[in-house]
This record gives sequence, C-alpha cells and structure tokens, in this order.
Amino acid sequence: MKRYTSRTTKVLSIAVLICGAVVLIGIILAFAGVENVWLPICFILLGGLLGVIFLACFLAEKSRALIIDTDKIIFPRGAEKNGKTVFQKTVVRICDLDSVESKLRKGDKIISDDCFFYTFRLKDGTSITVTLYAYGKEAEKEILETIKSSIV
Repeated sequence: MKRYTSRTTKVLSIAVLICGAVVLIGIILAFAGVENVWLPICFILLGGLLGVIFLACFLAEKSRALIIDTDKIIFPRGAEKNGKTVFQKTVVRICDLDSVESKLRKGDKIISDDCFFYTFRLKDGTSITVTLYAYGKEAEKEILETIKSSIV
C-alpha cells in the first residue's frame, strides 16, 4: 500500500510546530517573571490561535491522501464522478479501470498554474476526474505509472 500526501501537509506541520514553540516560549516567559506582562500573553495568544488554525488546516489536508493498494485506489474528497463533485473518498477497484486520459488546463499564472486533470474511465462507463498537482510532479508521475501499469 502506498500513501501520497500533498506537499502542503509538510508546510502546515512545520507551521504547527512553530506555533507550539511560540506558545512554549510565552509560557516560559510568563514563569520567568518578565517585566512586560503583555509579552508572554501575546506570545501565548498569537501562537495558540494561529496554532489552532494551522492544526485544523493540517488535519484537513492530511485526510486528503491518495492511497494505492494492491487491489484498489482511494481518491481523496473532491473527485468528480460523472461530472459531479463527490465530497467523500472515492474507492475504485483496479480491475474495474478501463483507461486513463489526461487534459491540460491552463492556469492564469497568478493564482493557479497549468495542471493536468486525469479522467479514469471504468469498465461500467463511469468516469472519475481528479488532479494530482498537489502531490508534486514526482509523485504525479509515480501515481500515473502505477495506475497505468495495473490496467489490464
């Protein structure tokens, strides 16, 4: 079983750790008896509030992992099934895959970059469209090679 998480997960985990360190510094300053009372309070509040926000984003992003098992693929929330967005994980058995198509969608280069949307066609006529951009170029190639090699 191979699990792919987005590149953002690592950045968010580092942000959560930094916020935890800021809270810890605030607690140490509070017990050290610093003359400026507001300094430890600001550290604790700022680190705590941002830490909660980053932790929520981290947990949400971590749950969007793509999992390739020996007999199935679990796509994260947000995949399109027959043109409708599905807000739950989509499980596809590898033996049901018929073909894979890719389509380049141009980005505006300000907010979004160019990325490929992949449409997986199943033997029963269902189509599932996902983008693998969030996992990185190396992981995107590896995912596609793994899936294409398993299509019979």
